[in-house]
Amino acid sequence: MIYDLIIIGAGAAGLFAAANVPPDWKVLLLEKTEHPGQKLRMAGSGQCNLTNAADIKTFLTRYGTNGSKLRPILFPFSNQSLMTWLEERGLPLLTREDGKVFPASLKSADVLRLFLDLITQNGVELRLNTPVAALTPLEGGGFALQTPTEHLCTRNVLVTSGGASYPKTGSDGTFFDCLEALDIPLIERRPALAPVFVHDYPYETLSGVSIENVALTLETEDAKPIRGHGDLLFTHHGFSGPVILTHSRYVTPGMTLVLNYLPDADTTAFRKSLLENASGEKRQILTLLEQSLPLPRRFLEIICRRAGFDPTIKASHLSGIEMGALAKHLTADTYRVNGQGSFDTAMVTAGGVSLDAIDLRTMESRDIPGLYFAGEVLDVDGDTGGYNLQFAFSSAKRAIEAME
Repeated sequence: MIYDLIIIGAGAAGLFAAANVPPDWKVLLLEKTEHPGQKLRMAGSGQCNLTNAADIKTFLTRYGTNGSKLRPILFPFSNQSLMTWLEERGLPLLTREDGKVFPASLKSADVLRLFLDLITQNGVELRLNTPVAALTPLEGGGFALQTPTEHLCTRNVLVTSGGASYPKTGSDGTFFDCLEALDIPLIERRPALAPVFVHDYPYETLSGVSIENVALTLETEDAKPIRGHGDLLFTHHGFSGPVILTHSRYVTPGMTLVLNYLPDADTTAFRKSLLENASGEKRQILTLLEQSLPLPRRFLEIICRRAGFDPTIKASHLSGIEMGALAKHLTADTYRVNGQGSFDTAMVTAGGVSLDAIDLRTMESRDIPGLYFAGEVLDVDGDTGGYNLQFAFSSAKRAIEAME
């Protein structure tokens, strides 16, 4: 049999592509593991953050330096288009105050079930435990695919094999070897949306504690500082949370990471304010800080000890030098970056198939007609908040529409 389309990878992009193929096509969806959509089921801690309700124009700022290139992919099938598509097919949605969009049930299994039902309705053949070992363009058009058990032929191929993050889900990056054999231009893969580790990390005992609206600065000697803000999460071994995950794509060992837990405060002005407020104060410095700052008590205890004094000391007994150290730790907490989480802990992969190798209006290879790409296999990594799944769905939809 010669298929009209073979889709390689039953993740978010592959499933959505298969759910959108015309029912008269002969389509085969190949998945290397025994379960489709494993990473999709993990999205949003199992609640499946499908997209974001923000203005679609702002999406272009959510994918690092490649975001400005994604207009021809994201705009034709936007977040609003996706939400309409899902609700018309019987999946009620819930939009939170922060703009994140979920299935109303908050169950990723409901999203996967919808996709699998649509795939069945479209007559798509789904084969599990079927990795692709080789992909070969044929003279005159079409492709041959080699699996461990058979030789397949198809007119078109859509690669939705994912990146290299969460390899236990099947997204282990091994299919990039097949793409290298085809001389597809690739950008080096690296973890993104990953925790960041620093030298002399002092917050091991705060694992699970978070702080809202922290300002972040990443500094190097020869580049413009990278700045951002968002919620911060402490883990046993390093920093995480949205502000860290979003900016982890820029992190390299040796960088300087500066955190301001009071983003509206300047170090010098805050020191002056502390001295004024502590004058004649009989309360402990910890009590004064806890009652005046929106920060957890356990965190403030550690900050006081790092500044060189006992948190139970009376505020009025602190010297100007000690107040200066306290102000610096709260407004310019500085670390040398040791590294970031591995692919085992990274939510997505930065790098992959170069966007310059793809016609972004169709998702087709510029050099190999009939070969299409969608989702995380491409050099696109978005911020947290539904942006990566939106790209997976938008790019899959563009590819299918271009084939019709």
